[in-house]
Amino acid sequence: MTRIRLLGPVQFVSAQGTATRPGAPGPQAVLAALALRTERLVTIDELIDGLYHDRPPSSARRVVVNYVHRLRTHIDRVESDGGGRPSSVIETTDDGYVLRFPKEHIDALRFGLLTAQARQQARDGDPLSAVACLEDALGMWRGPALAGLTGPGAEDRRRALTEERASAVEHRLGLLLECGRGPELVPDILGALEEYPYRERLHGALMLALYRSGRTAEALLAYDNARRVLTEELGVDPGPALRELHAAILAEDRTLLVPPTATAGGRSPRAGRIRPAPDGRPAQLPAVPSDFTGRREQLSALVSALTGGAEHAVAVITGMGGVGKTTLALRTAHAVAGTYPDGQLYANLRGPDGTPSDPAAILAGFLTALGVPNERFPVSLADRSALFRTLLSRHAVLVVLDNATSVAQVEPLLPGAARCAALITARTLAAMPATLTLPLEGLGPDDAVELIGKVAGARRSAEEPEAVAALAATCGYLPLALRAAGSRLAARPAWSVDTLLARVSDQARLLGELRVGELTLEAVFELSTSQLPPVQARAFMALSIPHCSEFHVTGAAAVLDLPEEDAETVLEALVDAVLLETRAPGRYHFHDLVGVYARAKAQKEFTEPERREVVRRAADYMCASVVAAVRATQPLAGPLTAEIHPRRSAGADLRTARDATEWVRDALPTLTAVVEQAAASGDPDAVALAVDILTLVPCFEYMVPLGTLAQAATALVPAALEHCDGEMAGTAHYAAGVMLQKHSSPESLRRSRAHLLKVLEIFGDTPPAGDRHRPFLLVLFTLAMLAQLERQFGNFAAARDCAERSVAVAAASGDRQLVARRRTIVLQVEAEDPDRRMDLAEIGAQCRELMAVFTRSEDEKWLIRMMLTEADSLLRAGAHAQAAPLYRRVLERARSSGHAHNETEALFRLSEALLAAGETGAAVDTARDALAGARLTGEALLTARSHQALGSALRATGEDTEAGTHLAAAEELYRALRGAAEATADA
Repeated sequence: MTRIRLLGPVQFVSAQGTATRPGAPGPQAVLAALALRTERLVTIDELIDGLYHDRPPSSARRVVVNYVHRLRTHIDRVESDGGGRPSSVIETTDDGYVLRFPKEHIDALRFGLLTAQARQQARDGDPLSAVACLEDALGMWRGPALAGLTGPGAEDRRRALTEERASAVEHRLGLLLECGRGPELVPDILGALEEYPYRERLHGALMLALYRSGRTAEALLAYDNARRVLTEELGVDPGPALRELHAAILAEDRTLLVPPTATAGGRSPRAGRIRPAPDGRPAQLPAVPSDFTGRREQLSALVSALTGGAEHAVAVITGMGGVGKTTLALRTAHAVAGTYPDGQLYANLRGPDGTPSDPAAILAGFLTALGVPNERFPVSLADRSALFRTLLSRHAVLVVLDNATSVAQVEPLLPGAARCAALITARTLAAMPATLTLPLEGLGPDDAVELIGKVAGARRSAEEPEAVAALAATCGYLPLALRAAGSRLAARPAWSVDTLLARVSDQARLLGELRVGELTLEAVFELSTSQLPPVQARAFMALSIPHCSEFHVTGAAAVLDLPEEDAETVLEALVDAVLLETRAPGRYHFHDLVGVYARAKAQKEFTEPERREVVRRAADYMCASVVAAVRATQPLAGPLTAEIHPRRSAGADLRTARDATEWVRDALPTLTAVVEQAAASGDPDAVALAVDILTLVPCFEYMVPLGTLAQAATALVPAALEHCDGEMAGTAHYAAGVMLQKHSSPESLRRSRAHLLKVLEIFGDTPPAGDRHRPFLLVLFTLAMLAQLERQFGNFAAARDCAERSVAVAAASGDRQLVARRRTIVLQVEAEDPDRRMDLAEIGAQCRELMAVFTRSEDEKWLIRMMLTEADSLLRAGAHAQAAPLYRRVLERARSSGHAHNETEALFRLSEALLAAGETGAAVDTARDALAGARLTGEALLTARSHQALGSALRATGEDTEAGTHLAAAEELYRALRGAAEATADA
């Protein structure tokens, strides 16, 4: 379902879950105004009043109409992404607009519905359900409401929503106090007071929570602080409720210690079934770490599972070491303690050395806590378990079992009484019957930053927010690593965050830098690996060596040299051991820090030849897969793949063009990692395979951002020169030239040209088109790439020369289709050159001739290029009305075939045509899409032209400030391209 988010940055969320910003702040403000009054008329005058503080300009109505047009375009595009028929949800009336959108799908309105529901539940005597409802409501906030929006309308709505949120925060904390919570609420209340320091109910909640925790002096100090804040900053005295609470605490009124739900007027889900707690009840729960952060949804789910009235409730938290299972379990246990008034038992089921604890010894501790003398302990495990269950048979006790290793270890420790419950943490606990099993992952980015700030000090986060965010990412958002990083900073106040970030960015030092006291990440991960059988342990290390971001079963089988079925068994065993993660069937990846640990372990336990062999197998599999992808998509697949280095692996099973394109797009990060590993390996076979990978990947240049491979391709050149023959070295130069041309840096274009000229130096300018395909094709493609490069530099004479030479080389082969493809480059240069040799009508005619050729041969890539070039010729001839439909046809073809580069080029050209035709609103929207696509491709010229198109369109709509920003960005990129061209000419 589509949704609108207003509780944070304004976003429109597609049915597939993709969140987008609907345009600039102006359209966002209009969407917010319509959404907050969904299904009701909002007049244009009301929208204008909400946008402008002062007297609105004369063009205000036109601006609003323009904003609505943009919103409709954006919403229709998002809604049609799923394949549905676009149908705008914004209706026009005589006076204004109506948004047809369900309230439940707008977070700000859903927030109001949930808070109203919580109030009703509280009135009905169900405070825990009300708390859960409020936590769901508060969990929707992603920052300040309507973040970044200005204007009186947005500011008024932000104030109202902020007030609603503050009331919900107060209500939740008050309800939890009513349910008997106390000590564990203090950090939450203090956090709320940081946001809302003038709310007396929060000050009162803090005083009450401290008093119930036995901290009377601090409760009185909290009142003094409240009085100071209210008097000094607002000039008012505390209200009567706060003064009466202060007097009651001074008088040590013990009735304050009894929560309302324990009296006849209250009702809880277990009311009537829990008898008063006896004296001497066990209370073994360790304290919750004071820096506990985030986990609101998980905490809510666990609390619901343990307080929802289920008999024999069991909640299980699983996850890798260091992910925060124990901390969350303790936070949950303290939160639900009031529901289990007969006590709480706690045991760590791993010994200090990491070995599993004996259940019989754990039961001895439990029996002691329950008042059984040592001499009455049964000898056998079964008898101890029976006595333990007998003692709890009429009680409501919570049993927390931390770091469980197996179901067999846990089962004797579970209470049998229906009113008792168990909360268990384990790395994995397969086949454990449970009310709720909660797999735990790392914190979200915002919570991770907050945790570092709590440990290191809020000043660090405030002064170096970007560095703290980068540090959190480097720590893999793993709580143990985040605490370690925060502790390092706290202990070294002279260090900047960047200092620590530089240290942990070195993978050789990363794990050593992240330690909390004597506890290291290596020790935590070693607990999991120490129990692995030898085959799984070697697989764990081997799979980490190529630095793959993700691997499929077939790739893992190739790297491990195992049959696929055996490889999958090993991979699933590593998932069960929480050493691998899986997001989809057959796909696996390491958590970043586990991968670092695995590589460090492999460095110690594998010999250098063994590590080289792993890299060679990975490169072999990736090369075989790229070959399969080329054969599934390219007309020239035979010649292109005829002289590839011999491969042992069959590669991925890629039978259709769609499969091949999707595989290449998904595999790009892994291809990059494997090529870099091969370049560093010193293994001639691995280097040759990597060169072949990068030689073939450009077949997908219009579909994937090849610039991300530039660094890997550059590293491969010296490796090929050192370990391979001259032909392979020349091929490596070609690959580097292609990848650098697709990089975002204009300086990369100069380096690209140097590599491509080296190819011509090695292979000659006119290699024969005989039995040897590689030299001929490399020269042919190199001339085409040089033509495109010189075109980007604005050197049209040089571009035309290279393009015509490529036509001549193609003609020597006798392949008419090959000649037709080379002619397209000549026409592209002619269409763009101000001093063109043929007129625009002739260019268009030749484009249509070649389009017929490519249509007959079903050569989609080159057909799209010719359609674009014909549209360009029409645009330059001033035939805007004819050019626009042709650009739209190009867009349709490019999108359906996944040609991202062509799609972006068509978008900024279409924007120029629309602007010339006077369709300014559509021109702006189209140019924004072009810029988004250009940023994904990372190509400097595409980005510059998209900035220019957007700036020109914005200027035509009167948005001069934003227009100036984009035009300046375009000029900066053009200047850099001119500089690179001049440096190339000088060279």
